[in-house]
Amino acid sequence: MQLLPRLCMANGTGDGDGKGNANSSKLATAVSSSSSTVSTTSSAATAAAVSEASSSTTSLPSLSSATGGSVTASLVHVTTLLPPSAPSAAAAVAAAGDSPHGLVVARPACVAFHDLSTLEATSTSDAADGAAAAGSVKCVTHLPGGGGTAAVTGHQDGRLRLWRASSRSRARLRLAAALPTVSDRLRRFPVPSNHVAVRRHHRRLWIEHADAVAGVAASADGRLLFSVSWDRTLKVWAVPSLRCLQSLAAHDDAVNAVAVAPDGTVYTASADKRVRVWAPDNKPPSRRAARGKRHQQQPVYHLVATLSRHTAAVNALAVGCGGQALYSGGNDRSVLVWEREDSASHMVAIGALRGHRKAVLSVACAPGGLVVSGSADQTVRAWRRAADGRGYACVAVIDGHHTAVRSVAAAPVPIQLKRSRAAGGVDGGDEEWRVCSASFDGEVRVWSLRVSGLFGAIF
Repeated sequence: MQLLPRLCMANGTGDGDGKGNANSSKLATAVSSSSSTVSTTSSAATAAAVSEASSSTTSLPSLSSATGGSVTASLVHVTTLLPPSAPSAAAAVAAAGDSPHGLVVARPACVAFHDLSTLEATSTSDAADGAAAAGSVKCVTHLPGGGGTAAVTGHQDGRLRLWRASSRSRARLRLAAALPTVSDRLRRFPVPSNHVAVRRHHRRLWIEHADAVAGVAASADGRLLFSVSWDRTLKVWAVPSLRCLQSLAAHDDAVNAVAVAPDGTVYTASADKRVRVWAPDNKPPSRRAARGKRHQQQPVYHLVATLSRHTAAVNALAVGCGGQALYSGGNDRSVLVWEREDSASHMVAIGALRGHRKAVLSVACAPGGLVVSGSADQTVRAWRRAADGRGYACVAVIDGHHTAVRSVAAAPVPIQLKRSRAAGGVDGGDEEWRVCSASFDGEVRVWSLRVSGLFGAIF
């Protein structure tokens, strides 16, 4: 039996309350009350609420339109990456930024990097590694740095796993660490205040997730990692030391997604129908920290805004336009578009991208103005952002999956491939992307999307 994501209704009608099961609702927030690295509820009390009114998404204007005569789009199915073995299991995909290993595919049996030009696997984990199958893979992200071949996966068992290319063979991914690490656990264990109640008669360390890890994202420099869980918390990790720095009581219900802007602003989405904005303190380091040669000041995150325009559980987030735009998709079948005004604490919903018939489960952005959304209706929609940022053209509706699309990724076609095509007489002037989608049956489909016309975009 396939393990469906909690709170993502298959019918996507948006009329549910977005609540989890009874066990999930009883989970307490895993936050230490005494450690200086753990946020308290006082910051939440002073946070700004951007839009707490129960306004419907139908009140937002629709930003999407048909491509019209000014835009021409062509779509070609390149390949399908099938599960390596039966039974099939849900897969997750992520774009690897500017890395030549442009696509990360994670399944319970293995994790692999694929070249965007050839789509061949460049680095693969050992299928016999028992740690890879320790829990259903819920999410994956590329980790900047590490030679371009590093990824982090979030699992059903509440753990995060860090994968890096082996120093002996770049073609092999090895399990570098499972978070929280044993050393971090041993360091916290003797202190009683580090143990928190997650439910009746059950306690855990505050550095541990008490439920499935639903989302993971990395900062632009790869030094910080952010994870969210159905236990309603957001945790901040230091990648060099692999230690948990902070645990925040993020939402009133399961947290389904997390995204990070280039300036370090963090966004979380939850089944409580809200998106919340977290920003690091910009306080100068203390004198003690400044004198310490081995001590590096770490940011402390606090809540700065709550965005409430969705009418059902929010399942997906993506940051675009250099951090100036945020896209959130949910069970109300819409992708809401948010834009910054003065700062991250002032986000305004300018409209919605509509067209999916069921819940939106995933959203991704790519340079060049492309926004991709995957849905429980088994389709992927590609939207092109206009140069003025006030309009979007739906350039493609991608069909072919037999189950719900739970993860999407998109990236521009590598320059080397475009040059080789131009040398062969193929027009390389059009903008082209690789659009990747993963479904609950384990299939990962890859398309080539080419767009030309006057619907200019800036991203």
